[in-house]
This record gives sequence, structure tokens and C-alpha cells, in this order.
Amino acid sequence: MNTSLDPPPKRGMGCAGKGCLILVVIVTLVVVVGVGGTFWGVHHYLADAPAPIAEAGAPAETSALTHGETSAPPAPPATVQKSAEVRERLDTMKKAARTHEEGEVELTAADINSLIGANRKSAGTASVGIDGTVLQAQFSIPLGRLDVPFRNALGLGNRYLNGTATIVAPAGTTANSVQLSDVRINGHSIPTGLLDFGLPGVGRSLRSYAGQYGVTGGEIRDGKVFLRTSGH
Repeated sequence: MNTSLDPPPKRGMGCAGKGCLILVVIVTLVVVVGVGGTFWGVHHYLADAPAPIAEAGAPAETSALTHGETSAPPAPPATVQKSAEVRERLDTMKKAARTHEEGEVELTAADINSLIGANRKSAGTASVGIDGTVLQAQFSIPLGRLDVPFRNALGLGNRYLNGTATIVAPAGTTANSVQLSDVRINGHSIPTGLLDFGLPGVGRSLRSYAGQYGVTGGEIRDGKVFLRTSGH
């Protein structure tokens, strides 16, 4: 008797993958529309060229997608290996949350950047740096790489979402209280409440996706991010 075996399920791309990039872009564009007044005002917040993104582990070097490029080259084996190790630690915390146990994961900027760099859809689009108690993220997301609604109709296919955002999370910060600060898109300051903005047609916010690993709180100190699950 012939028995067909279903292929093993593919592992999700996680928060650094294409799905999360699309969410970030959609939420940001909707907020920008609110600030700019019309969809045509969006063009003032987008750039026609990518911004240089610092390489993980090499702050002095920069890289960016060239104009019209839609995907990044394969990540170096070391980056892939590092990413797998970080994901394993995150999965351990996720399991602890499911069994109502306390858990903590310590992440350096290199750890976070490895997650971004190991995914072909997100590599080259973002980078983070941590200075003491402050995390700063820079990103340059090509809209042509993503299936953003009305992208081509609005003439945004060859545009880039370039910006920076800062996060400060002192001791006692919870998943519900962490906030972005000093968010800038193409040099323009925009509202910092992106994490709480409901996704059009979905209702969920970007903040709600942090729960996929059972994160209930954490802090930024000593140049590292500490994520915790309370076990409740």
C-alpha cells in the first residue's frame, strides 16, 4: 500500500520576516496618512533611494539594497547559525510561558541583528544598536519587496520607507507599557504610538504580536535587552 507523507510544516519567519515587515509598513503608512492628510502626502515621507544600514557586528560598515533590488543575498553561515541559536532561546522562553513558568532571554544587538540578517526578506532592511539603556533601530524598507495594498496604484513601488526609532525600557517595563520614542520617517517626526495602532481590517496592534513568545515584560540595560515571561 502506498502511503503519501505530508511535507513537514514550514517554520514561520518570525517577527523579523516578511509578514512583520508588511505590518510595520502598513501601520506606518496609515499613521503617515493621518499626519499628512491624504495618501498623496505619503510621498513626502518616502524616499526614492535606500538608506545605508549598519552591518551586524560591524558598525563602521554600511549596506543597503541598490535601487530596484527586491531581495538580499543569502546570509553568511555564521549569521544563520547565530540566528538559529537565538531562536532556540526564544522558543525555550515560549515553552516556559505555555507551562506557566518564569523565563528570561538576554539579547545583544548582534543577537537581534542576526534574526534580521538570516531572513532573506528582511536582511539589509533594518539594524539595531544598543547604547546602555537605549535601543535605536534604523530601517530602510523597499515597498517594492512587499505586497503593500495600493502600492502600485499610488506609485509607491519604487519608494523606500527610511527611518529611525528609539526605545527606552527601564526596569519594571511591561509588554503593555513599552513605547517608541523619537520616531522619524525620511527626516519627518511622526506620532510614537505605532505599537498601539490597530491594523486596518484586523484590529490587532503590533504590540499584540509580542505575545507570540509569551513576553510579559523586560528592560534595556548594560547594552542588552532582557525579555521575560512571568509564568502567569
